[in-house]
Amino acid sequence: MKQTRTVTIGVPVYNGAATLRASLECLRDQTYRNIEIIISDNASTDSSAEIAQSFVDTDPRFRLIRRQENIGPVPNFFSLLEEARTDLFMWRADDDWSDLDYIEKLVALFEENPQTRLATSECVLVNQSGEATATKSFSAPYQRTRVFRIGHMLMKLTPNSIYGLWHRPTLVDSLSRTTKTFPFIWSWDHMAMTPVILMEAVSGTNETRLYAGRPEAARYSARETAQAMWKMRRMFRRASFVEVRRLTWKWWEKPILTIFVLRYSNLRVYRFWKTVRRQVRSWLGTDKRAERK
Repeated sequence: MKQTRTVTIGVPVYNGAATLRASLECLRDQTYRNIEIIISDNASTDSSAEIAQSFVDTDPRFRLIRRQENIGPVPNFFSLLEEARTDLFMWRADDDWSDLDYIEKLVALFEENPQTRLATSECVLVNQSGEATATKSFSAPYQRTRVFRIGHMLMKLTPNSIYGLWHRPTLVDSLSRTTKTFPFIWSWDHMAMTPVILMEAVSGTNETRLYAGRPEAARYSARETAQAMWKMRRMFRRASFVEVRRLTWKWWEKPILTIFVLRYSNLRVYRFWKTVRRQVRSWLGTDKRAERK
């Protein structure tokens, strides 16, 4: 395929020296060559910045932003989107890697379907030992009816798809709204992808893979009280319906889509019975997580 479109990859890093080199080597060796890689080092105290600089010194496609003070993980993550100038953009975590044709295959999805605003792939979850723990394949909707295709995608699209290839202006537009209606770290990725799901603008392939290396650390969700969990559930549901109301639906689609959105909200934030159990433990005074917080 002709490699005329430039893809920007944003790599946020903080003390990621153990995995950063392999992640950047994967980007350097991609079969799709027309890329630029922006690394934002968030005042790391290990050798992350030096590793990143070694790539900058040997490959003009790499650029390093070296912060003198830590601005926090979320601002560092989103700052890379602000630095990008191309229409096609993706994030890459410092402990993730992919097949070498990953970018090429995702760009091809944009070429095949001009309506694409997010291109994603199969994702393999890998533990600290390098063993695959789960494979999450892209599940293309097969239904003939729009509302059921959208419902399928709401249920099936995995959070790792946030690391797919985005039409950057669409992503910027989505985040400008969703970060206001749902201002939480937990499940922000699902909320950011909600608009493109509703637009039927997600394309995917299982011919290439993203490998997500995740350390076995405490989950963000474990620190939340029952009250915070109920609040997130309500706000995620409301924010989802805000996005639904932005589009035009037939009268008979609305009740069906409402059911899907309610299921989606329960699945993507905190499930109802999990929240109830946390609430009961709080009433009984046995919620150790809340005490630590």
